[in-house]
Amino acid sequence: MSTQDPMTDEVVRELRHRADALYDAPLSFTDVRGRAHRIRRRRRATAAAAVAAAVAVVAVVPAVLSGSLDRADGPDPAPTPSRAGHTAVLHDGRVTLPDGSTVGVDLDNADVTQLGLLTDGRIVAATSRPQAIQVFSPDGDLEARYRVPVNAITMSPDDDLVAWADDSHRVEVLESGVAEPVALSGIPLPGETVPTIDAVTGSDCAAGGCTVYAGDGTTTSATATLDGARDLTAVKPLRITDVSPDGRLWAVQLPHAGSVPQLPCAGLYDPEADRVVARNCNYASNLDFSPDGQYLTAAEGDNNMVGKVDVFDLGLERVGTWQPPGSQVVSRYAWADATHLLAATVGLEDNQWSLVRVALDFGDPEVLAGPVAGRNPEILSEFLPSE
Repeated sequence: MSTQDPMTDEVVRELRHRADALYDAPLSFTDVRGRAHRIRRRRRATAAAAVAAAVAVVAVVPAVLSGSLDRADGPDPAPTPSRAGHTAVLHDGRVTLPDGSTVGVDLDNADVTQLGLLTDGRIVAATSRPQAIQVFSPDGDLEARYRVPVNAITMSPDDDLVAWADDSHRVEVLESGVAEPVALSGIPLPGETVPTIDAVTGSDCAAGGCTVYAGDGTTTSATATLDGARDLTAVKPLRITDVSPDGRLWAVQLPHAGSVPQLPCAGLYDPEADRVVARNCNYASNLDFSPDGQYLTAAEGDNNMVGKVDVFDLGLERVGTWQPPGSQVVSRYAWADATHLLAATVGLEDNQWSLVRVALDFGDPEVLAGPVAGRNPEILSEFLPSE
């Protein structure tokens, strides 16, 4: 486990000072995910979320359930949920939380593909070495390690749930305040395909209150529940990329009816009305809702990076674009709050990393940490925000 360096301490102190100056009330994670990210991070429109995300960015990150569970001790009751929001950031073995505090964890950015923060304070990491879902206590101690065929997690819009697929292709959901994950049904897919979990919603999973939407990675085809799997009925084939904070809209990818069929259209789908209410076929991919549900980010990327981040309104009209200057690219991005983005940037020529906060007027960003020397952005992100 790495020890926090003096630069990180100084940044933490500075951002705490900024947060205190902006808000009189103490921060509470219960008012926020924050997702969003993708930098999931991203989800709740509260003052606490805004400060949380701004402070969280200081951490620099070098980053089903079968019976295969590694645990040092017997299962303990999970802590009572006390805070919400998701925007924590991993760096050099430490996670900086939305209140500005830091927690040491035995993780290296090079091994972490996704980071999640449950509302009860537990930290969840999808890792490649070992290939597992690892759950850490709010104090940073490893509580459980679940071996998986695919190291990927999906957070719910309120950060109360995190889901993944186990070795038997069942869906496992860990709920805030609950010690052990609940096994839902599998997703009927041909062959030995492991389901891709696109969204998870609900509460009280042990009583059947949770639903997971999953498919083959290109189409969301079924739901998994405690009672079994059901085919997803929708107006047309689609893949869910995010769910709005109030659950009334799905951000989706749709088949392209034009001359470039391999590039999907983006859309907003109303599941109650069973219809697409907005569509954009001009390269608006991977839509992700803002914490207040009024805007969405979208980006096209390659080799673990994107060149720019677009922001759209609920009509899927572009309201602005942010692109880092020079040879810099975006490694990870997420919603910091309802009106700001959080982005980890890196220079392709010098591997200098920064963490910045971008307002929706798309002016010069506020640099929250860096620039600092880091590793190859095609392999990892030195600043890894939670989903």
